[in-house]
Amino acid sequence: MIGALDRPFYFIVVLWGERFRDYFLEYCVPSLLAPQNLPALATRQQSKILIATTTTDWAVLQAAPVFSVLQRYVMPVHLEIPPCPVGRSSYDHMSLGHKLACEMAYHDAAYTTLLTPDCIVSDGTVARLQQLAADGCQLVIAPAVRFGEEPLFAQLRKLGLLTDSNRSLSGAPLAISSRQMVHAAVNALHSETLAYEWDAPGFLLIVPTAWWRVPGENGILVHNLTWAPMLLDYGALAAHNTSTFARWTFDGDYLFKNSQELKRIHVVQDSDELFLASWGPMGEPPIAKHHIPLLGKLAAKVQFGANYKSAFFDRFKRQMFFVPVRWHGLPLNDKWPEIERRAMTELLRYTTPPGESIFFQTDQAAEKWRRLGARLLVTLFVMLRPAFIMIYHRQAVWRKLRQAASGDRAAIRQLFWYARLFGSNRY
Repeated sequence: MIGALDRPFYFIVVLWGERFRDYFLEYCVPSLLAPQNLPALATRQQSKILIATTTTDWAVLQAAPVFSVLQRYVMPVHLEIPPCPVGRSSYDHMSLGHKLACEMAYHDAAYTTLLTPDCIVSDGTVARLQQLAADGCQLVIAPAVRFGEEPLFAQLRKLGLLTDSNRSLSGAPLAISSRQMVHAAVNALHSETLAYEWDAPGFLLIVPTAWWRVPGENGILVHNLTWAPMLLDYGALAAHNTSTFARWTFDGDYLFKNSQELKRIHVVQDSDELFLASWGPMGEPPIAKHHIPLLGKLAAKVQFGANYKSAFFDRFKRQMFFVPVRWHGLPLNDKWPEIERRAMTELLRYTTPPGESIFFQTDQAAEKWRRLGARLLVTLFVMLRPAFIMIYHRQAVWRKLRQAASGDRAAIRQLFWYARLFGSNRY
């Protein structure tokens, strides 16, 4: 039995507009109300849910019956943000709310979980996070991967876990186990996530994930470069760096800048521990993959290595990338180790862990030369990367160049920003 924590938990959500407000009330909040989530939380100081939203959206949230149930377990706190200005990126506007909430969490030295309004957490997630906090973990991260809204909900209905009842009105909890959620999620990958499968044809300029299917199993192996902070102990931070929010979102380099002094970092490697599912409509325009004739999959893998080295991904993300994550709807079996071994062999051909030379030697002579040749190709592609960006995104690049030439200071700053992110590399 875990005793009550001395400090509170803060759950952070940023939202505005009817669509995400409805997601939050119908799915996110009910999943937090599952028996082993908020009802299992015990803190000596009152825990809170910090909701950064507009005054209009806040009024609607407060009127929802499920919101009254939520208040039995945590205190809702409104952090006011203005409506998103026309022409401004929603990601940029979201950062305004994240900065406000994170500053409050740091001031109060709270344990913090960052959520999106369009997400479901498995039953037992909060209980597990409380246990990890009690054990001294200062940062807990899980892969942030996108699922398809329509197939995910269809899979959950097929399993009898979603019904037509309105949980925002009834206040009923949404209790889904990790394995049930994984069963639905791995059969409902968004087209964006499908494009990240390691052996999928074609390549992308930005790839945050590499994953492999386990034959005959309802599960996938994931190596990831983007992470959801399921727990961040702000009481462990001597200082708080919010500079990321000036030009990037929370999933930029915020964790890198605020994790340097953390000693206990826990990666959720097994979905049985906890699972988070966030989604997007399948009708969104699919990512345009590029193809180089004759080179096929080799070009995709070489580009992944160049993508991994770009400044878009910081040292923290590159270090955590080599931690395998197992998502499984069935018990793990002897098929998984072979997939993990093959995945790591492939990754180490095209990527170099932080601090490692591209000339890293292996025990097997044949693999040594394959790895060296692949890494030299990646190095060449890194040098050519700016040219590829100019070719494949020429319309957007020229538009921004014309704006900069006319004296648009915002365009000039953005050009320097993107040049640093996509043109540079770190070994």
